[in-house]
Amino acid sequence: MKFSLIFDNSGDTLPFEAKYNHELFEFFVDKSNQQSQNSFVNDGMLQREVDKKLAHLHWAITNTNEVLYDLIGITFDQQTNLENYLQQNFLNKTHCNWALSQQHTVDIDKLRFSNVSTQARLGKRLHDMYPDEIRFPKIAAVLEKLGYIYSYEEVNMGVHRLEWSFDKANLEFKADAKWEVFENPFVDSMITNNDVVNFSFGYTYVGRQYYNKFRYFDTKLEFEDNYNYELLEFAFQLNLNRPETVPFSKEAQSWAEQQGIKLVSEQIPIGNLENLEQNLFDYRKILYRNSRDKNRAKIILH
Repeated sequence: MKFSLIFDNSGDTLPFEAKYNHELFEFFVDKSNQQSQNSFVNDGMLQREVDKKLAHLHWAITNTNEVLYDLIGITFDQQTNLENYLQQNFLNKTHCNWALSQQHTVDIDKLRFSNVSTQARLGKRLHDMYPDEIRFPKIAAVLEKLGYIYSYEEVNMGVHRLEWSFDKANLEFKADAKWEVFENPFVDSMITNNDVVNFSFGYTYVGRQYYNKFRYFDTKLEFEDNYNYELLEFAFQLNLNRPETVPFSKEAQSWAEQQGIKLVSEQIPIGNLENLEQNLFDYRKILYRNSRDKNRAKIILH
């Protein structure tokens, strides 16, 4: 079964293919239509996170570049349109260049006697900072002495934080009546697991799933705060991670058998985006822009 998210105003479309829980998902869409709740919004949550991280990565690169070329003859690529930092190939290249830059050493005496005034000034400063027997310090150590180590390290962390922005923690879409929960008629037959899927019903309600109880040592099910998706909300979660099949561990399965229960994970998986790798940059922009513009999205079954 295929389905789409279609955004109001922009007309942007995200195409999905259902992998699990087809009947449950059809029930959810029908219920949303019947209750006039098939209109979901991220309400700027993603945009606020991404804006901060785009600006911070740009600052880290720009600030580090102020001295990097004079020190070791390289710079990190910069973008004039900050949205272009969302290109995964650019992030991969930046991370690679940052990691390889750690191998460089700085030739203090070469800098001191350079005909380039900015290099000569840096060389003089470093000559005063280092003893005579140290002439080729590593770039990271030099940047620390010059006061640039934070921005340099943030090139690395800025790449990772921007990537992490598109995980499900920041990508909840909710209807106006999110908290008007309703019974899940498929609670006994649904599939739950730890797979990485792009569309799921995540854990935002109160209580613990059985798998969560296993993880946090309620081994004998002593406490009654169970929530195993007996109720559903008018909401869902998205992420743009590469889909993966992640089965329950043997330990978790053995525990569930001993307790006489069916393991329930912290999500109800539904499906994945079509052609994610080829369209990752476009999908990131779609989610970012529609979050920014607070455009609502409707689920359409095909």
